[in-house]
Amino acid sequence: MAFKIEPIHYSVGGTSIVLQPFDVPGSRLVDGAVFPLALELTKTSPGPLTPDEAALALRDISERGITTELLNKHGAILIRGVGNPSAKTFSKLVKASEEGRGRKPYEQLGFSGSRTEVDDEVFSASEAPQHVRIGQHNENAIHTRFPSNIHFYCVKAATKGGESPLCHIGELFDRVQAEMPQFVEDLAKKGLLTTDNYQAPGKESKQFPTSWAGTSAFGQDIRPGDDIETMKAKAEKQVKQLTPYFKWLEDDLLQTQEHVPGLRRSPATNRPLWFNSVASRYRFAKDIGAGNPPYVGADGQSYPPSNYRYRDGTQIPIEWLARLVDITDDIVFNFTMSPGDLVLVNNFLVSHGREPWYEGERRILVSMWDTDNPEERIRDY
Repeated sequence: MAFKIEPIHYSVGGTSIVLQPFDVPGSRLVDGAVFPLALELTKTSPGPLTPDEAALALRDISERGITTELLNKHGAILIRGVGNPSAKTFSKLVKASEEGRGRKPYEQLGFSGSRTEVDDEVFSASEAPQHVRIGQHNENAIHTRFPSNIHFYCVKAATKGGESPLCHIGELFDRVQAEMPQFVEDLAKKGLLTTDNYQAPGKESKQFPTSWAGTSAFGQDIRPGDDIETMKAKAEKQVKQLTPYFKWLEDDLLQTQEHVPGLRRSPATNRPLWFNSVASRYRFAKDIGAGNPPYVGADGQSYPPSNYRYRDGTQIPIEWLARLVDITDDIVFNFTMSPGDLVLVNNFLVSHGREPWYEGERRILVSMWDTDNPEERIRDY
């Protein structure tokens, strides 16, 4: 479906640049704007656009407020046209874009997956095994702290599978409100109680090989040579930045609980948003074979329905969660990133996920950024 969007012309560093909109299969109108917006970076002078020229262009449009305006309007921007796909290129592009907007790098905390830093403010995306589907979620929505933006970059694309689905959580709210108004009412009143278990170092899960000692979880201050009690004491200081509710269980397993809203509002438009990760959590349990009694997955871990609870401890009906997954699948924008693709995502408007892949090597990188401006922070419902 074609949408009429005018090209953006400007000159920077003596080079004339054009941001040319193009159509991508599956895009559509949400709140009167195309989702996602796709732009190709080109220059009018001979020769391909270099990463340095692209970075200058992205910094320029960010400093002029264009990037923020587009992200608030469209939720996500796919930018194509910059060659030399590498972590260094991504670092150069994303820093130009986000520093130009006055954003700061997001300090990761409480991440229950595994990531590796590969360049300045650039990390590997989730290192979960390739057969694992990662359902739709807003980054760190299960926590009391989360980034305002999460951006992705493709270095290598799988030859079969490995799509990168996106979902507009304003549209998702509208669909859930229309079909399950009681779910919305209960979530607004009660909020969510999220429980997370973090394995001790050396006892990591095969599905998600990480522990509470990871530098993206709670191990930021842990140093080589620290004994287990010192490690736990250092980890506790980090945990308390997220929640006062935590305890140590058998085998030095760390369990945390956080009280978070399930619904929010956009800081730009005040429209209601489905800002949570309950669909992703339920879908993972279902995919791993724990969707029915006795709720034990193929990994031997327990995934009881009590994992999906309101703040008062009552359980969210399983049939609502199952329907939520179906609705989400129905409205996602599902596409395969190509090498060199840069996707800028407003974490307050758009959730993301990952499909399994079956052939080839897939390498997607991620960078997370935040704002100090309270007027740009997501609002209570």
